[in-house]
Amino acid sequence: MAGFRILVVPAVEGDETIDTTENAIHPPNATGVVMRTGGERSIVAHGGRVWSCQLRGKLKQGKRREQTVTVAGDRVVLGALQPEHEPPEAVIEEVLPRRNRISRMGTRRSGGNIEQVLVANLDQVVVVQSLTEPDPQKGFVDRLLVAAERFEVAGHLVLNKVDLVTESALQQDWDYFAGLGYTVLRTSATSGQGVAELAELLRGRTSILMGASGVGKSTLLNTIDPDLALQVSTVASRTGLGRHTTTSTELFPLPQGGFIADSPGLRGFEPWDVDPEEVRDYFPDFTDGAQECRFRTCLHDQEPQCGVKKLVGAGKIPDWRYAAYLALVRDLKDRRRSLRKGGW
Repeated sequence: MAGFRILVVPAVEGDETIDTTENAIHPPNATGVVMRTGGERSIVAHGGRVWSCQLRGKLKQGKRREQTVTVAGDRVVLGALQPEHEPPEAVIEEVLPRRNRISRMGTRRSGGNIEQVLVANLDQVVVVQSLTEPDPQKGFVDRLLVAAERFEVAGHLVLNKVDLVTESALQQDWDYFAGLGYTVLRTSATSGQGVAELAELLRGRTSILMGASGVGKSTLLNTIDPDLALQVSTVASRTGLGRHTTTSTELFPLPQGGFIADSPGLRGFEPWDVDPEEVRDYFPDFTDGAQECRFRTCLHDQEPQCGVKKLVGAGKIPDWRYAAYLALVRDLKDRRRSLRKGGW
């Protein structure tokens, strides 16, 4: 089980306590929660223990539309349990239907036409953006919040490393997201600012922290729960970008209740299952302006008499927000054209 951190986890709501007597080694419908997947095995929380699980062969058959069969957060049915082993072992017989997920398009290596699910069955997405070291990436926050909107998951924004910037930088642009209904927290693992508020936001919920490498996701989690001891790194001076420390999404129990998924740092993000024509639906600040568009199919780009562009011109929708929308639409169109041609 090289590469897995074994954690003592609380029993997950809905799973069944395991009877380890000789006549109950194969209990019916034993369910658990996937904490992490790597290679052909998954770590699953069940009955207050963590189990090393392999997939039943039938789950690996057929054409795969996702990069992995199971992901962190999946609810799974276990069979062939061997609780006497250390760690205990089992077989994943079934992956139960997901109530939601956060996904992006696969990498170039996969050809792009495959779904990379980061986490399943979550309550909220917490987007972490550093205010410096590395500098904010324009439009990146918008893309992550679009993914949350697409799968009907609550979205929040954490602005980290506030101790390293001026007061004016703290206020610049970011409160616009609060006006759209997103929670906006300002945090610093160094000074402790906002850490208690972040811990309370995570309490009792299943959450994923998402952001670029080096923005401080793992450092914030270590501050909330030092027992996690997640690996952290500094920002590369040559590029100004963070180095990857988290290599796969892993679910961790939190001392205040709930679970947190620490995801790999992202250098780019194109949400899965979003057509270019649908992007407008996931920008809630476009709704009012869209009612004034001449055409119902208006993409708020080159069309005349566009209500959204009118709001942009009046300063009611910031230029940077509109630019983020156009960039995402353009990238999704480019991806679609490339896939139709059979290459990337």
